Amino acid sequence: MNKAAYILSFLVLQLITFEPGVLQGSADLKTRPPAIYTSLEEVAGYRERPLVLVFISLTCHVCWEELFEMKDFVEKMALPVNLVGVSAESRERLESFVRRYSFSYPVIEDRNKTLFRRFRVRLEPFVVVLNSKGEVFHLDDPILDFEARRDLNKKKILELVEKQ
Repeated sequence: MNKAAYILSFLVLQLITFEPGVLQGSADLKTRPPAIYTSLEEVAGYRERPLVLVFISLTCHVCWEELFEMKDFVEKMALPVNLVGVSAESRERLESFVRRYSFSYPVIEDRNKTLFRRFRVRLEPFVVVLNSKGEVFHLDDPILDFEARRDLNKKKILELVEKQ
């Protein structure tokens, strides 16, 4: 037991030494305000990089799964896109969600469902991919089953990145 504690302490010390920012992520989210916006134009990088919009409801766990699946995909592949969550929930609920799950990407509070109407979003989760000019490159296809939708969304994101 003592040896295990020593090894764990050593590993934590090494992590702090070689990756000092690794332990700041969640603490930083608790001290700085979450990146919650009211329009697409406020999001940093809009019309500079492709955007992946994931429309979600905070009461829908499938939506959460899709949002975090896209987050993991973008990070794992180191894709030069901006991931943005979009929800009609209140700012307070969105702030709570962002802090609770340490979600470090922008979220749009679309209370009037302006973006929902603009992209004809009728269900959540729903993925919209915009090119760097802000034009629609791909809209999720709700007719497909969930896994096929997810695979097609990822394929389209990769296709757009290759074109850029």
